Amino acid sequence: MELIVQIIIGLIVAFAAYNLIHYLFVTRPSRKRTALAQRVCNEAVETAVKKLVTSGDLTSFGNDDLRSEQIAEIWGRGVMAFEYHLPINKVTSTIPEFKEALSKALVTYGNEHHMHVHVEKTDRPVFMVTDMWQLDDRLHFNVAYLVNLTTVEYVDDLKRL
Repeated sequence: MELIVQIIIGLIVAFAAYNLIHYLFVTRPSRKRTALAQRVCNEAVETAVKKLVTSGDLTSFGNDDLRSEQIAEIWGRGVMAFEYHLPINKVTSTIPEFKEALSKALVTYGNEHHMHVHVEKTDRPVFMVTDMWQLDDRLHFNVAYLVNLTTVEYVDDLKRL
């Protein structure tokens, strides 16, 4: 009986130690990298959107209207892609035209900040609009920050779909 109790306590301690080590060395650093990538991507998208307001592709809106969310939990650890949404009534052009204008503004932002992705002998923009759609009264779009190979593979997989 004493041996069974010791085995159970040992398993509980081993399980707790594994979870603690996993949290400290995998989960927490991954969350920090994702949060940092989201801040960088938010800055790029905000700058691009302000440029689109100036050019007339968007009408001005409040700071609370542009929101971002992580979509990394859906696609897996390490994917630096984020979903943004803003009121559809602020967009003055069609969705495909807006997607093209936003993509160009993000490329310009990346070029101005000397941010490029060098993969397989190609030079890609570091920010890519991967998807855009309207749901109810909001325009949703995903922006991938190609900062690691996992995100590059994610974007390549989306292109194949």
